[in-house]
Amino acid sequence: MEFADIRKAMVDGLGHPDYEDLEPFETVPGTVVVFFMDIRGFTKLSIALDNQELIRILQAITVASILSIKSFNGHIAEFTGDGIMAYFGGRRPTSEQDAVSALMAAGYMMREIKGPVNSMLSKNGDETVRVGMGLEFGNVLWTRIGLPETNQVKPISEVTFVAGKNSSHTKSWEVLLGKNIAEWVPEQFKEKAEAYKFQKENKDYTYDRYMFNWESFNTQLDTNQVWLEWLLKNKKLPAITPLIMSSNGSISTSAGNSSGPRPLKDQPFFRG
Repeated sequence: MEFADIRKAMVDGLGHPDYEDLEPFETVPGTVVVFFMDIRGFTKLSIALDNQELIRILQAITVASILSIKSFNGHIAEFTGDGIMAYFGGRRPTSEQDAVSALMAAGYMMREIKGPVNSMLSKNGDETVRVGMGLEFGNVLWTRIGLPETNQVKPISEVTFVAGKNSSHTKSWEVLLGKNIAEWVPEQFKEKAEAYKFQKENKDYTYDRYMFNWESFNTQLDTNQVWLEWLLKNKKLPAITPLIMSSNGSISTSAGNSSGPRPLKDQPFFRG
C-alpha cells in the first residue's frame, strides 16, 4: 500500500459515518459487530520502556490495526490507549458478510502483528508485543454521549461491553467470541470457553463465550472461495429481536421488556 493510501486511511476519522448526524441525547436502534484488540501487558511495558519507544510500538500496532480493519470495510471507533475498538455493520441490518469481515480482520490483524510488525520492531531494537481480541454481535442503541460541546457517538448495549471484556480476558494471540457471533461461526472454528458469570440480588447470570480458531478460519477463506459462498448462503446470523422506537421516542423490543440484569434504581448494581 502506498503512503498516500495509509495517510488517507488515517485521516478518515473515528466513529461510524452512518451516525455522525446524531444530536446529543438522540438514540437510534441498530445492530453491529463490535471488535476490540488489546496489547497484553502494556502497563508493564509503559513502566519499563521510555516514551519514545512506546510511541514507536503504539504507532506500528495502530497503523497495522487501521489498515486491517479498513481492508475489511470496518470502521475505527476509537484508540483505547493500548488497543483499538472497531465496528462492522451499520444502520442497515448487520449481514453475514459483516460477520465474515470482522472475523477475517481479526485473523489478518493477528498475522500482521505477530509477523511483519513484530519483525520490524525487533529489527529496530524495540520491544515486540502480544495481543488479544474480543468480538460480539447484537442489538445496540446508537447515541451521542456527553454535552453539546463535548461528546462522542457510541453504540450502547451489552454487545459493546462484552466484546471489550472478552478482549481483556484473552491470552496472547487469542480471539474470544460472545455467544451471538459464536452461534454463527461453524463448529470446526470455535471451542467453548469459560463463560462470563456474575451474581446480582442472589440471581446468577451467565454469558457464554467461545474461543475462535482464527488461523484455520482465515486459511479456509483464503484458499476456498466456494466454501465462503456456502458459508454466506447457509449460515445465518442469529435472529436478534429488533429494538423498536415508538412514536414517543421510547425504546422496546417487539417481545416487550427484555429479560436480564437491570440495575435497581434505589441501590448500586454491585455492592462491596
